Amino acid sequence: YHFVEQQHGQPHINKTPTWEPRDGSPTINVHIRPDEDKTTEDELGKMWQEHEEETRRAEESYAESNDGKHAEEEDAALFGSTQYDLSGTTSYEYDVIECEDFVEQKDMWVKNMPDEIRLANPDFVPT
Repeated sequence: YHFVEQQHGQPHINKTPTWEPRDGSPTINVHIRPDEDKTTEDELGKMWQEHEEETRRAEESYAESNDGKHAEEEDAALFGSTQYDLSGTTSYEYDVIECEDFVEQKDMWVKNMPDEIRLANPDFVPT
Protein backbone atom coordinates (compact mmCIF):
# COMPACT_ATOMS: atom_id res chain seq x y z
CA TYR A 1 0.00 0.00 0.00
CA HIS A 2 2.84 2.40 0.78
CA PHE A 3 4.21 1.87 -2.73
CA VAL A 4 0.82 2.58 -4.37
CA GLU A 5 0.25 5.65 -2.17
CA GLN A 6 3.71 6.92 -3.06
CA GLN A 7 3.11 6.38 -6.82
CA HIS A 8 -0.15 8.35 -6.53
CA GLY A 9 1.64 11.14 -4.65
CA GLN A 10 -0.56 10.57 -1.63
CA PRO A 11 0.41 10.64 2.04
CA HIS A 12 0.51 7.28 3.80
CA ILE A 13 -2.79 6.48 5.49
CA ASN A 14 -0.93 4.40 8.05
CA LYS A 15 2.71 5.32 8.58
CA THR A 16 3.40 2.16 10.61
CA PRO A 17 1.22 -0.72 9.42
CA THR A 18 1.05 -3.72 11.74
CA TRP A 19 0.72 -6.40 9.06
CA GLU A 20 3.09 -7.86 6.49
CA PRO A 21 2.06 -8.64 2.91
CA ARG A 22 1.72 -12.32 2.11
CA ASP A 23 2.75 -14.08 -1.07
CA GLY A 24 0.07 -13.09 -3.60
CA SER A 25 -1.64 -10.52 -1.38
CA PRO A 26 -2.23 -7.69 -1.88
CA THR A 27 -2.76 -7.86 -5.63
CA ILE A 28 -1.71 -4.74 -7.52
CA ASN A 29 -2.89 -3.98 -11.05
CA VAL A 30 -0.33 -2.15 -13.16
CA HIS A 31 -1.52 -0.33 -16.28
CA ILE A 32 1.25 0.75 -18.67
CA ARG A 33 0.12 3.18 -21.34
CA PRO A 34 2.28 4.64 -24.08
CA ASP A 35 1.15 8.21 -24.61
CA GLU A 36 2.03 9.01 -28.18
CA ASP A 37 1.20 12.61 -28.75
CA LYS A 38 1.22 15.10 -31.60
CA THR A 39 4.86 15.96 -30.86
CA THR A 40 5.92 12.36 -31.50
CA GLU A 41 3.95 12.26 -34.75
CA ASP A 42 5.50 15.57 -35.86
CA GLU A 43 9.02 14.34 -35.08
CA LEU A 44 8.45 11.12 -37.05
CA GLY A 45 7.16 13.10 -40.04
CA LYS A 46 10.11 15.48 -39.81
CA MET A 47 12.54 12.56 -39.69
CA TRP A 48 11.12 11.04 -42.88
CA GLN A 49 11.09 14.40 -44.67
CA GLU A 50 14.73 15.00 -43.80
CA HIS A 51 15.88 11.41 -44.38
CA GLU A 52 17.66 11.87 -47.71
CA GLU A 53 19.44 15.07 -46.73
CA GLU A 54 20.43 13.67 -43.33
CA THR A 55 21.75 10.47 -44.97
CA ARG A 56 23.83 12.52 -47.43
CA ARG A 57 25.33 14.59 -44.59
CA ALA A 58 26.08 11.45 -42.55
CA GLU A 59 27.80 9.80 -45.53
CA GLU A 60 29.94 12.89 -46.12
CA SER A 61 30.84 13.10 -42.45
CA TYR A 62 31.82 9.43 -42.38
CA ALA A 63 34.03 9.84 -45.48
CA GLU A 64 35.75 12.91 -43.98
CA SER A 65 36.50 11.01 -40.76
CA ASN A 66 37.66 7.80 -42.50
CA ASP A 67 40.14 8.84 -45.19
CA GLY A 68 37.48 9.14 -47.89
CA LYS A 69 36.13 5.62 -47.39
CA HIS A 70 32.41 5.13 -47.80
CA ALA A 71 30.25 3.66 -45.04
CA GLU A 72 28.78 1.12 -47.48
CA GLU A 73 32.24 -0.26 -48.27
CA GLU A 74 33.05 -0.57 -44.59
CA ASP A 75 29.64 -1.99 -43.66
CA ALA A 76 29.50 0.78 -41.06
CA ALA A 77 26.48 2.33 -39.42
CA LEU A 78 25.75 5.93 -40.26
CA PHE A 79 24.87 8.43 -37.57
CA GLY A 80 23.31 11.72 -38.56
CA SER A 81 23.82 14.96 -36.69
CA THR A 82 20.12 15.57 -36.14
CA GLN A 83 18.53 13.92 -33.13
CA TYR A 84 14.83 13.12 -33.16
CA ASP A 85 12.79 12.57 -30.03
CA LEU A 86 10.42 9.69 -30.77
CA SER A 87 10.14 8.52 -27.20
CA GLY A 88 6.78 10.03 -26.34
CA THR A 89 5.88 9.33 -22.75
CA THR A 90 4.67 6.32 -20.86
CA SER A 91 2.33 6.50 -17.90
CA TYR A 92 2.05 3.90 -15.16
CA GLU A 93 -1.03 3.45 -13.00
CA TYR A 94 -0.90 1.25 -9.89
CA ASP A 95 -4.06 0.10 -8.10
CA VAL A 96 -4.54 -2.31 -5.23
CA ILE A 97 -7.41 -4.50 -6.43
CA GLU A 98 -7.47 -7.26 -3.83
CA CYS A 99 -6.11 -7.95 -0.36
CA GLU A 100 -6.79 -10.98 1.80
CA ASP A 101 -6.36 -8.85 4.92
CA PHE A 102 -8.96 -6.27 3.88
CA VAL A 103 -11.51 -5.50 6.58
CA GLU A 104 -14.36 -3.23 5.52
CA GLN A 105 -14.86 -0.18 7.71
CA LYS A 106 -17.87 1.86 6.69
CA ASP A 107 -17.00 5.35 5.40
CA MET A 108 -13.27 4.83 6.06
CA TRP A 109 -12.33 5.44 2.43
CA VAL A 110 -14.16 8.78 2.37
CA LYS A 111 -12.64 9.77 5.73
CA ASN A 112 -9.16 9.20 4.29
CA MET A 113 -9.73 11.03 1.02
CA PRO A 114 -7.60 14.13 0.50
CA ASP A 115 -9.59 17.19 1.61
CA GLU A 116 -9.53 18.86 -1.82
CA ILE A 117 -11.13 15.79 -3.43
CA ARG A 118 -13.70 15.39 -0.67
CA LEU A 119 -14.67 19.09 -0.88
CA ALA A 120 -14.90 18.98 -4.68
CA ASN A 121 -17.10 15.84 -4.53
CA PRO A 122 -19.24 16.17 -1.38
CA ASP A 123 -21.74 13.52 -2.52
CA PHE A 124 -19.11 10.98 -3.56
CA VAL A 125 -19.89 7.36 -2.70
CA PRO A 126 -17.21 4.78 -3.51
CA THR A 127 -18.41 1.64 -5.24
